[in-house]
Amino acid sequence: MTNEPRRLSELFTFGSLADLAREAERRRSETVEIRKRLPPDEGAHLVSAATNDAGELVLVMDSPSWAARVRYCLGNLPNAKVRIKVLPRGG
Repeated sequence: MTNEPRRLSELFTFGSLADLAREAERRRSETVEIRKRLPPDEGAHLVSAATNDAGELVLVMDSPSWAARVRYCLGNLPNAKVRIKVLPRGG
């Protein structure tokens, strides 16, 4: 292993940064697809959506009231198991 400088583009192509970039893109893409399946009001309050290793679709909503409302829309989603989380409020 050498300590030669590497180009930034190489860091995003190989190694752990590349893995992180791929995971971020997967989550962004999945969030976009799930948002399309929700009614516009609920979709606007979806922060992120991603399928975890157990196959659950994890939705992160921006408030408890929107988390409650999105429960009525679960039939529109592709996963049988859905977990809904709420962003913690900043202090």
